[in-house]
Amino acid sequence: MDCKEIIGLISRYIDGDIDEFMRDVFEKHIRECKRCITLLRTLEKTIYFSREINRPKRVPSKVIHRVYYQIELRMKSGDLKKKSRKSHFTLP
Repeated sequence: MDCKEIIGLISRYIDGDIDEFMRDVFEKHIRECKRCITLLRTLEKTIYFSREINRPKRVPSKVIHRVYYQIELRMKSGDLKKKSRKSHFTLP
């Protein structure tokens, strides 16, 4: 199998959508071809990072409580002036 054919199979390989024989042929080629393994690794990283960037991030509740505690302390000491404006943040 040549590089052009391997490149045509990369998406199906990543998705696990090729039969065992084709997977073996694909993996043999990948072990021997730097160009194709580089392309495969790049695509796998791209998929990983695209999923990570869209994954919701959560601030640990311990951090949220520390921030609110510091705000409360500063408001009591007069370092912060209480505003009636609605916050853009919500507690979990």
